[in-house]
Amino acid sequence: MNQDKWQRLTACGLLIGIVFVGPLLWSQEPAPEAAGQETEPAKAAEADAAEEAGDSLLDMILDSGITGVAFMGILGLFSVVAGTVAVERAVNMRREQLMPISCVEELEKVVHGSAPRFSALADSCENTPAPLAVIVQSGLARQGQPFAEVEKSMEDAASREMADLRARIRPLNTVGSIAPLVGLLGTVVGMIIAFHTASQSGLGKAELLAKGIYMALLTTAGGLSVAIPSLLLGSFFSGRVERYFRDMDKLLIPLVPHLVKRPQPTKEQSQSAASTSTSTNPLMSNAVRAS
Repeated sequence: MNQDKWQRLTACGLLIGIVFVGPLLWSQEPAPEAAGQETEPAKAAEADAAEEAGDSLLDMILDSGITGVAFMGILGLFSVVAGTVAVERAVNMRREQLMPISCVEELEKVVHGSAPRFSALADSCENTPAPLAVIVQSGLARQGQPFAEVEKSMEDAASREMADLRARIRPLNTVGSIAPLVGLLGTVVGMIIAFHTASQSGLGKAELLAKGIYMALLTTAGGLSVAIPSLLLGSFFSGRVERYFRDMDKLLIPLVPHLVKRPQPTKEQSQSAASTSTSTNPLMSNAVRAS
């Protein structure tokens, strides 16, 4: 079990590393040069310029100045938060931890057995923070009460557990919503700086304007690179929560009739039943007439 847990954790870590850290290590391939179109001095000058500027995404981020590095640092922090939450949810939100096997087995014995053993079910769910165990304990606490009270208690417990699981997934959706806005803000600030530089240097130096624009757009690309995987992972874990709670609902619906209070006949109902049985019994009717 521990080996399987660490294997899944390692796989999730590699996936998160590929998604969030891979783009930083990607470098652009230089475009192939046409043979015979450039002289050797031109080629040497172009190679020197490419070496000075750097053609990798990491070099482009570092060349964007303090503003670009600051925005990309914020996006990097968001990616670390999203990756941590994704790995934690992948490890701690499995079926065995939400629906313990021992609790499921005792629950099926109570539902399908001829003589329900509620004490064994309570012992299997005791001291277990799993949502299924918490819901069963809330139903056992109302054992013997009317149907409406038992059902309402279990529904409230299920709502609280679902809300708690969704709250632990919410950071992924938050990062997915805020990261594009941070990237857009970085782009706007970078464009302002680029046009300000161009206004001081003049429009004759278009390379300064182009450099500032593509550096500003890096923050938008970074924000989208963080937001898209975060939203996908948030949607995946939300779907898993809903699927598990549907399975819990199928297990718990047959349990409710075993926990409710059996209705006791009232005095009037007893007298009416006795009179009905007397009137329909010919022996009792003859005895009444003889008396």
